[in-house]
Amino acid sequence: MSTVHIEIGTTEAKVHSPFEAKDAIKTLPQGWRRWDKEAKCWIIPHLAVDELTRTLQSEGFTVRTSRPAGRPRGRDGWPRAGTFGGSGTWADAMYAALGLELADKAYRALLPVLHPDRGGDTAHMQHLNAARDKARQLQGSG
Repeated sequence: MSTVHIEIGTTEAKVHSPFEAKDAIKTLPQGWRRWDKEAKCWIIPHLAVDELTRTLQSEGFTVRTSRPAGRPRGRDGWPRAGTFGGSGTWADAMYAALGLELADKAYRALLPVLHPDRGGDTAHMQHLNAARDKARQLQGSG
């Protein structure tokens, strides 16, 4: 069969695939996938990469994954703190890595620390709220 290339970013992944892989990709919930007309690839959340890889491999596709160069990584393979770059923030990366349920627990723990009324940073709180809203929107449309 054909090869599917998945380029893994901070919070999203670009799936470059042949037309025959379309049905396998569409097994992901509709809110988790969107077609990027300009890049001619599917965009999926970071947390869906493993599931899609298993689905594609079970249907006989070869899956190659890559990560954009240039972001320093720790020993565990994750980008180091403060190096997320692009449109994703540290909070987006947290929600992508932890999933909605666990990230919501982290949100509640971070709330008293980051809230501006309690001496926290407004920008950090805005990032956290925006990431939570995005994750809930993805979950609700899936």
